[in-house]
Amino acid sequence: MIGFKPFQDEIFSMLLYLIILLLALPFVDLYLLIEVTGRIGFIETLGLVFLTGILGAFFVKREAKTVWRKLGVSVTANEVSRNVLEGAMIVLGGLMLLSPGFITDAVGFLLVIGWTRIRIVLKIEEKMKEKSNFKVQVQQF
Repeated sequence: MIGFKPFQDEIFSMLLYLIILLLALPFVDLYLLIEVTGRIGFIETLGLVFLTGILGAFFVKREAKTVWRKLGVSVTANEVSRNVLEGAMIVLGGLMLLSPGFITDAVGFLLVIGWTRIRIVLKIEEKMKEKSNFKVQVQQF
């Protein structure tokens, strides 16, 4: 597909950035956990990690029920795709909340809490619409 090379390059660069981020994030999170442990103590840090896990489980359960209910009453294809995207973000946020670390917990909460998740979904939809707008030009010989 010669005509789609720039699009393929953009996808490749996004995937490369995502892979680098996913490889670097555990090390940064571990460093931050060690720093926090050194400043406030092991037991307190462990308590914070458990607290964020418990709060995360509560929010994931609550928000998943809300999205599931919205998915059941969705009428248009746009609403269905938005609700599916929201559901995927809740799952991703829940997975991030399961992993110990303050950065992953912060990102997980952003993906799980309703008002931040909706803003992220709207931004993703806007980007997808920008990328899907294309024009076809036909010339006769």
